[in-house]
Order: sequence, then C-alpha cells, then structure tokens
Amino acid sequence: MFHGLALIHKEEGYSSHDVVAIARKSFQTKSIGHAGTLDPLATGLLVLLVGEGTKISQYLLEKDKSYEVTAKLGQETDTLDITGQVLSQKQVTVTEGDIKTAGESLVGSFHWPIPMFSAAKVDGKKLYEIAREGKIIEVPRKEMNFFEVKYLGLEGGLPRFFIHCSKGTFIRTWVSQLGKALGCGATMQALVRTASTPYQLSQALSMEQLKALSETPSGEQNLPGLIPLPQCLPQTPLLRVRGQDEALLKNGALSHDLRRSLIQVFNPEIHQIARILGSQEELLAIVGLEEGQGFKIFRVFRY
Repeated sequence: MFHGLALIHKEEGYSSHDVVAIARKSFQTKSIGHAGTLDPLATGLLVLLVGEGTKISQYLLEKDKSYEVTAKLGQETDTLDITGQVLSQKQVTVTEGDIKTAGESLVGSFHWPIPMFSAAKVDGKKLYEIAREGKIIEVPRKEMNFFEVKYLGLEGGLPRFFIHCSKGTFIRTWVSQLGKALGCGATMQALVRTASTPYQLSQALSMEQLKALSETPSGEQNLPGLIPLPQCLPQTPLLRVRGQDEALLKNGALSHDLRRSLIQVFNPEIHQIARILGSQEELLAIVGLEEGQGFKIFRVFRY
C-alpha cells in the first residue's frame, strides 16, 4: 500500500470531501485526509495524506499557501464569493491603478472577520450551519497574515492578484476588504491554489489521473504527484538508524547515539522536527525537542 502524499489538481465543482472519497477508492484505503480545504468554487493544489501519511498532517497544515484570485468589483454577497446571494451592487468607477494600489497595500497582519459561510466553528457548530439557520451572532475574527500581494492584471475585465499567506487565511475575506478599500465592494470570482509549501501545483496529478490509480498496480504508481512518506517534509533534518538504534526506536525509545546525532544536525531556531529512516529506507519516526524534556518521539509509523 502507498503511504505518503498525493498532490491533486482539484477541479471546480468538487468539494475537498469529494476528492477524498475518490482517493479512498483509488488507494483502496479509508485512511485519507487533506492538508487544507478548498471550497467547490476553488481549483488548484489539494494535498492528500494517504495511509501513514495522515500522521504528518499538522506539519503540513502549518505551512504557508499561495493563490491566484480573481475579484468581481461592484458586488457584495453573503458568502463573499459569486456563489452567494447578492447583498449590494454599485457602479465601479475606480481605475486599474487604483485597483493595483489598493490590492498591493493589503499586506501584513490583520484581525479580520471569518466568513459566515465557512466551516469554522463557534460553540462546536459550523458557521455555515448557523448562517443557513438565519441566526445572528457576533462574527468571530482571526489573525490573517499576508506576506506578499502582487497585481497580475485584468482577465476578462476582472482584476487578478497573486497572494502568499499564512495557514487558515480566508482569501474571500481579503477580496471583501479590497472592495471596501475601493469603496465599491467586491466578491471572489475565482480562486486557484498554486502552492502549499513546499509543494507546487505544477507537481499535481489531474483528477483523471487520481481516478485511474485504482486500475494501476501499486508498483507502477511512480507519478511525480505521489510523494512517498520518506520524501515528505524535505526541509527537515534526516537521519538513518540501523541495528540496535533502529530496534530501540521501533519500541519507542531513543538511543544515546541517536540523541548525539540529533544534537549535531538539529538547530532549534530553524527546525521543529527531524525525520528518522530505518534500514529499509522507510520513515520510522518523527522526533523533536520538547521544552524541559529534550528530544522526544512525536510520531511512530507502522506499515
């Protein structure tokens, strides 16, 4: 069975849950997750976690994301995108220069409201469920970090931007704020996720390739969009163990020799975790530093 990541180019109209369901059939396992939801309207890179790969989800969810977003000016909707009910419409009189300046100024850290039509929860209930019930609540806010915004020009008369941002950031909210800054309102027309650090959309399998995996022998599933577990998290230190060190690790213990090796390669100011490979080049464990306890095993992988 394949264990690792499957990079998928999600098409419009599919929910992230839909893609997971397809992947369960393709990989013949229920053990499938994803590292960051894409709404049905959005397209682009969806990182699936397969088999033991589900154990590294937190390390991928914490990474930055990049997008290309298209905005529709002069319109506001309840969902903050074009699938929602129109709340207001205004004439657009701004220039392309105004759009570029306003968009590229929306860089930094903002404490902005979460879209009501989202899966974020309040008191254990998803916001979109509350919104559909027509209940009025104080809209929760969260910190959203935008590291880079670049104007890409007009496409079909609609402005497009490249956005590099932190995890859990709502691009629909950014578009709404762009509309406020321009004074005409805006809603999200289209969204493409181009990267989920460290992976790029150019590496991804198409939906058709994902579906075809169910008919492909596992030994022939060597497509570039399938990242075996030992190759995941490439920006973290990598050590190999053999013999007694390997036996101890499989039993949940770190040998003195392995601890010394970790000290040599692990920089707490740079690294959060390190990967440990076994004699068969399989990923055995993820280890890291825990305050007051030194090196500790965070994840153990069983095949």
